[in-house]
Amino acid sequence: MFMILNDLIKNYEKDENFVYPDYNGYNFANINNTILDLFDINHKTALNKKLYSNLNKNTLTVFIYIDGLGYNQWIDYLSFYKPFKKINDDGIVSPITAVFPSTTAAASNTINTGKFPGEHGLFEWRLYIDEFSMVLKSLPFIPVYKFDRERFNSSKFSPEILFNGETFYEKLKVNGIRSYVVSNSSLLKSDYSNIMYSGTKEKKRFDLLCEGFLILKKLISRLNDGYIFFYIENFDKMEHRYGPGSDEHLYSIKNVSSLFNDLLNEVKKDVNIIISSDHGFMPVEHKIYIKNIEKHLKVRNGKIMPETWSPRDMSIYANEDILESIENQLDGAAAVMTRNEIINRNLLGTTKIPDKYINRIGDFIILPYHGNTVWYKYCENDIIKDRGMHGGLGPEEMIIPFAAVNLNDN
Repeated sequence: MFMILNDLIKNYEKDENFVYPDYNGYNFANINNTILDLFDINHKTALNKKLYSNLNKNTLTVFIYIDGLGYNQWIDYLSFYKPFKKINDDGIVSPITAVFPSTTAAASNTINTGKFPGEHGLFEWRLYIDEFSMVLKSLPFIPVYKFDRERFNSSKFSPEILFNGETFYEKLKVNGIRSYVVSNSSLLKSDYSNIMYSGTKEKKRFDLLCEGFLILKKLISRLNDGYIFFYIENFDKMEHRYGPGSDEHLYSIKNVSSLFNDLLNEVKKDVNIIISSDHGFMPVEHKIYIKNIEKHLKVRNGKIMPETWSPRDMSIYANEDILESIENQLDGAAAVMTRNEIINRNLLGTTKIPDKYINRIGDFIILPYHGNTVWYKYCENDIIKDRGMHGGLGPEEMIIPFAAVNLNDN
C-alpha cells in the first residue's frame, strides 16, 4: 500500500521552490533510530511507526541504500516493474525528506553514524578543510586541485578528519547485533570505508551488481538475525553522466529491477527489507557561472578561497559586499542564504554544530531553483559537466522513498 503522509505534504507546500529536511519526523536521518527500534535498542527520534508497522522486531534486517533514487522516480519508473509493484502491494512505501545538503557525502555519513550532517561535518563532496588549508574531495579523501597533491601526500594527513567517533555498526555491536556490509570493491578499499564500517562482523565486496545480489542472498539464507547494509550506486552514475530519465538511466533501472525480482522470488523467510536513498536528482538545464567576484572573495594563506560544495548548493567564502554582484548575475535563478541562515533554519540538523565544522560552511550558500546550476571557475577546469545533479533543496532532490516489506509475507 502507498502511505502518503499529510504532514509531509504540508512540508512541501511551505515554499514554492524548496522542500526542507524534516529532521523531527520524516527524514533519512531517522532511519538509524528506526533500525535500532526494530532491535529494541534505546534510541532517539525514529520514523513514525506507521511507516514500518509491517516489519518484525528482533529479526534479520536488510537496509538497501540505492544512491540517487528520488521518490518521483519510484512512482514514475520503478513502480512499473514487477518487484517494485510487489513491494507497493505487500509493503509500505512512503515519501520522506533527505538530509541537507542532498548529497551522498552527507547522507552516507549519517546512515553510517546515526548523526545529523551538522554533527558529523561531512556536508558535501567538496569541502574546505581548515586543518589542511585546502579543498578536499571528502569521501575519496584526496585534494581537489593538483597543486595541493604534493603537500597533501607529504603531510600524511589523517583520514580521521572525515569522522572520529562511534559508528552505527559499533553501536549495534555493543548491543549484541552483528552487522554486515555489502558494497562495491573500489569503495570498500577507501580510507572512508575503513573508518565508517568499523564494528562490522564482515565486509563483503563485489565488482558487478549481480555479484552483490548473490552475496546478499547467500547472507540472508544463512543468517536469522543481525543487520545487513547493501549499497547500490548504479542509478547515481547514470543520472550524473546522462541525466535523470535518460535512456541510460532507465536501462539501469530495468537491470536493477531484474535483480530485485530474483531476490523477492527466491527469498522466503522472516527478513525485514528497508529500501531508501540519499537523494533524488535534478536535470541540469541551465549553467550559470558567477564572474568578476575575485575582489570580494576571502583570502587564506595568500590565495583566494575556492568555491566548495556543488553547483546545486555552491558555498563561497566572501565579504557581504559580494551580494549585489551575485544577485545581479543570478537574476532570480537561485536563492542566496548566509551561513547563519543555514544554521538557524536547522538545515544541517537540530543539534549544535561543533565549532570545528562551522568553517566547512561558506559565508554564503547559493541554492539554485529548478533546473539551474551555479558555479565559479576558480580554475579553468572548474566546469559543470554532469547532466544531472543534486545537493540543493528542490523537491526532486529532497523527496526520497522509504519502503518497508517483510519477505515472510512475500
